[in-house]
Amino acid sequence: MIVPEPVQAAMTAALDDDAHAREQRQRYAARRSLLREALTGAGWTIDHSQAGLYLWATHPAHDCWSAADLLAAQCGIVVAPGAFYGPAGTRHIRVALTATDERVAAAAARLRDLPRA
Repeated sequence: MIVPEPVQAAMTAALDDDAHAREQRQRYAARRSLLREALTGAGWTIDHSQAGLYLWATHPAHDCWSAADLLAAQCGIVVAPGAFYGPAGTRHIRVALTATDERVAAAAARLRDLPRA
């Protein structure tokens, strides 16, 4: 049950390349910064989101369900209600940073146009 040699060679090449990991970290950092600025500008607070693939956000006027509804209806942005992840998330939404750079920029622009509640 050994992995075939061509697969081993491909794995070695992929695991030997650290440049793609640096590029991906930079990509997510740029997306995080753009969305963080747009959300905070629209009255949201970002919690526990220094790194990773998501921003955790709260808004003083919304629980996770009404926040998700608001962003979908007014901005066309689909987020995960924090309640999906347990009782501690009932005031939060989870915003993924996994869309393309163009889609993230478009979402940030729509957030900037969102009236402050």
